Amino acid sequence: MAEAVAFQFQPGRSILHCFDPRFKTVALLLVSPCILTARPVGLAGLSVCLLGLVRWAGLNWRSAIYDLRYFGLVLAAVFLSRAVFTPGKSILSMGNVWVTAPGLLAGGLYCWRLILVTIIGLMYAATTRSREIRAAITWIMAGIPGVPEKRVGTMVGLLVRMLPMVLDQLRQTRTAQRARCAECRKNPYTRLIRLAIPTLRRIFRQADHLAVAMAARCYQEAATPPAMTIRALDRWGMGSLLGLCLLLIGSAIWG
Repeated sequence: MAEAVAFQFQPGRSILHCFDPRFKTVALLLVSPCILTARPVGLAGLSVCLLGLVRWAGLNWRSAIYDLRYFGLVLAAVFLSRAVFTPGKSILSMGNVWVTAPGLLAGGLYCWRLILVTIIGLMYAATTRSREIRAAITWIMAGIPGVPEKRVGTMVGLLVRMLPMVLDQLRQTRTAQRARCAECRKNPYTRLIRLAIPTLRRIFRQADHLAVAMAARCYQEAATPPAMTIRALDRWGMGSLLGLCLLLIGSAIWG
């Protein structure tokens, strides 16, 4: 992949890269549910924190935002559905469809939450190697009885590794079709089919190559995990994380 894509690891020496992968995984699992229930005050505080972390991380976000531009369609659908189906005083009427003021506020709030969750996921994937994610998931799942933690860690690690590959294959297919003037077709259904089928074919081929490579190297679930050590930086980060979660929960209770 010549260019950085969404959910691809980007090497660096920022504070996010230096955190222990177990701490970053726990932070992702704790903050994401809190965001979905937080109110504007808590979301505003989290947004300020994320802006600072994004700036310090020194990551290339332009390509990632371009790859996720169609996520805007999901946000638009969420916003419109909340604006139309939330009861309240109507401020705009289009035939039998009414847009309410509480619906606009609710739609904006939901979109804000989804954007923050997406940014956190992107930051986690961009600053954590797939083998570190696998080791962190294995460590977290080890205390749960009946769960094959090593297998779960391997699956999550492969998932994180495959996501940027899928986006890269989609970009390559789109570039090849653009060179052949495939975007000149007026039928959107035909354009979607001609984009999806070659992309899926290339994705399955890459997945087969990865499986063969793992088998050729005698991959086992009992592979030696990378060294992970809790340092003072991680303790400071855990304290900040707990304070942030309390802020989000407090905004949901008293907001």
